Amino acid sequence: MTRKKKEHSGRVLTKKGTATRAAVLNAAHEVFRDTGYYASSVSEISRRAGVSLATFYQYFKNKEQVFQELNDFIIERFMKKAESLSLEGFDFAGRIKKIIALLFDHTKNNLAFHRILGESELVDRVTLAYYEAIARFLRNFLRRETAAGNIRPLDPNIVAYGLIGICYFNSFKWGDAQEELSEEQTIDLMVKLIMQGINGPAEWKRPASWDMLSLPAASPLNEEAGEPLTKGEKTRQSILLAAEKVFGQHGINRASIAEITREAGVALGTFYVHFASKAELVEGYVKYINRNMRLEIQRVAANMPDRRDAERIGVIVCFNFVLRHREVYRIIPEFEMIDKEVSLWYYKKTAQGYVQGLERAMKKGEIGQFPPFFLAHSLMGITHFIALKWIIWAANPNPQLSRQAIENNINFILWGLKA
Repeated sequence: MTRKKKEHSGRVLTKKGTATRAAVLNAAHEVFRDTGYYASSVSEISRRAGVSLATFYQYFKNKEQVFQELNDFIIERFMKKAESLSLEGFDFAGRIKKIIALLFDHTKNNLAFHRILGESELVDRVTLAYYEAIARFLRNFLRRETAAGNIRPLDPNIVAYGLIGICYFNSFKWGDAQEELSEEQTIDLMVKLIMQGINGPAEWKRPASWDMLSLPAASPLNEEAGEPLTKGEKTRQSILLAAEKVFGQHGINRASIAEITREAGVALGTFYVHFASKAELVEGYVKYINRNMRLEIQRVAANMPDRRDAERIGVIVCFNFVLRHREVYRIIPEFEMIDKEVSLWYYKKTAQGYVQGLERAMKKGEIGQFPPFFLAHSLMGITHFIALKWIIWAANPNPQLSRQAIENNINFILWGLKA
């Protein structure tokens, strides 16, 4: 007798129908991985699956349904592994290691899918639910450990998204030999960071009036003493600022050069004087926004006598920057799918100066001993995902991170979870 299976729609599938449906899902996974969601098409999915368009529509209404089912499958697979995870007989360090190993393995194996989730048009419909499902599992674990007195009472939601960020950024192929660590080494380092934070053995001399969220005055811009912008430089900057607004409103894929030039108040021909294409504009904007963010952090944090103060200030300034540039920062993850080289440049450029400062601080004992690239990537991941969750993905059109949320984030980075 032919074995039959029910589809989500309730229609009973034959063994052959089940195999055809699975082939379409597998082909869709490949297409989404290679081109992203926006640029994918039903015709390409059907071609790779070796079926006609008519056959595709026998099983799926559209590519959105295919993507949603892939999303559900990946989450269900994670949850099954999470539910079967045996934590009995381990101390807290052993339990958190098993949790992190599970999360890291899941992230690494589904990194391409995670990048697709960065596409702006998916954020409201799929991305939020995807990460919330993982965060819910992590929150429940953290709450149990807090109730048992094993960890400090930090906001479990802040920590959950911080853990997601650590695993995500350590899943990247950064491309430098000195950054290569085995999976076991990476997991052990993540556990060490999560347990104890970055705080080093050197005494941290803080004034009596020290406040975790206080900011020193920013140092002046070097450009203030330089030559004013030329007419051409002003035009280029106007186009970049217009791109920020249009990209933020429509995403990179849907934004048009015509709309950007209208927003900038320049002719279409003028655009092509400064940028050969939309792709070149995207690359130019990524470098422009990255430079501005790094410069802003340096102006406030660079003169701190202790690196721990510089780290807490860097977190605050980064959040303030994202709040002011929320529209465009929403599409920073989209760069990962559209141009992997540009997105990797963005993250590597951010990490370069970071690594040098961490190395100096480790020598002085202000920061605990970690491979500096690993630590830079991990700290970037924490701040990045917390900014995504509370600023970029917020339903409120004018989001704010509460004082308590920022303090919890800084506490987690500096001192970790261990009670």
